[in-house]
Amino acid sequence: MSELFADTSGSGPTVVLLHGQPGGRADWKPVARLLEPDFMVVAPDRPGYGDTGGRARGFRGNAAAVVSLLDHLGADRATVVGYSWAGGVAIALAQTVPERLNGLVLVSSVGPGEPLSRLDRLLAVPPIGMSVTAAGLFLASGALSIPPLRRAIRRLHGRAVPSAAGVGDQADGPPAPDDVVSLWRSNRVWQSFATEQRCLLDELPSLAPGLSTIRVPTVVMVGGADRTVPPATGRHLAKGIAGARLIELAGAGHLLPHQHPGAVAAAIRDLTPH
Repeated sequence: MSELFADTSGSGPTVVLLHGQPGGRADWKPVARLLEPDFMVVAPDRPGYGDTGGRARGFRGNAAAVVSLLDHLGADRATVVGYSWAGGVAIALAQTVPERLNGLVLVSSVGPGEPLSRLDRLLAVPPIGMSVTAAGLFLASGALSIPPLRRAIRRLHGRAVPSAAGVGDQADGPPAPDDVVSLWRSNRVWQSFATEQRCLLDELPSLAPGLSTIRVPTVVMVGGADRTVPPATGRHLAKGIAGARLIELAGAGHLLPHQHPGAVAAAIRDLTPH
């Protein structure tokens, strides 16, 4: 049995969708729905999150868990899509088990060897980082409880979100505000976030030397107005991986799987043999 809890839908070549930090498998629902007719879509909760739970791990630890999931599913190869923090997981997979990958799609991905912001460095330092993370997620979840803000989020995603719906019940789009509030206020999430933040400082740089050795077909997707991971990070990634194709969405921010699922799904389709 796989240690990762995952939603699996559709049939055909395997596509694995890895969520960011914090996050969960429901983040991929808009993209998964577009891919299901032609692919077997696998969206796991990564270690430390959702129904997988347990302790968060670093990039290579996450990569090992994905390999175990593929073995459990009987999938010899897959296109792996890494969003934000999980872009580092996808890169680790391409470096360690390239024979298991049909392709690599890096969406708003962190970049090995890129300088971290002052905030990222602060959040990586225990116990300061853990305290700031816990307080920040609690305050952010409190803000999401304010009715006008909740309504604005619903309008942003162009749908009426039932306030009592569960993450697993969402027909489309990202989790509803109630789900985010519950998720962000749990001890496990802020502990997982803090653990992964330290990995940005301690482990991510070690993936940089291997970028030039990646030979897996790769697409790098960048939001031109991304303020979480600067667009320059994606551009450098695309230059550092041989043959990588850069897709930059002008005016788009960091939340590409939520706000531009069609573009993300199209990039995955173009890269995946089917």
